[in-house]
Amino acid sequence: YQDRLDIARRWKHEREFQIAVQLLKGALDAHSAGAALADIADTVLASLLDDTRAEFARAHGKSDGAGYAIVALVKLGGRELTVTSDLDLITVYSAPAKAERSDGERPLPPSLYFNRLAQRYVSALSVATAEGALYDIDLRLRPDGEKGPIASDIAGFAKYVREDAWTWEHM
Repeated sequence: YQDRLDIARRWKHEREFQIAVQLLKGALDAHSAGAALADIADTVLASLLDDTRAEFARAHGKSDGAGYAIVALVKLGGRELTVTSDLDLITVYSAPAKAERSDGERPLPPSLYFNRLAQRYVSALSVATAEGALYDIDLRLRPDGEKGPIASDIAGFAKYVREDAWTWEHM
């Protein structure tokens, strides 16, 4: 797992360097570079989500019938990343009403399962390793901000958006 984290960091830094060179040579404009950097982030996010889920499942198993998604906002959501952009993310999940616990050696109920998975994922994305940092992650845009859970049940998230979200959050 640690090796996969380092490989992701090396791969990201190499791709960012290529984009920076293309910008300096005039082969890319800022808009195209932002989209390319967003593509890199998408690839890293998907790869590390798979790796983190597999690592997490070793101890806690899987939550059958459940779904989990990462929602990108602001710069990544708008495909306008820069090499210094942080990633504004929201994590949401859905679990069947009958789901009581995951099926692993140390089973967890759905809300705890997905919040711990989200914590592990954010750590994988933001911890500095020998290969450097990957991304700064900002989770403050989730419902209830820093006070709320890291992962939100999709039904609760939808209710928040319908009833409590600020106008700018709809934008």
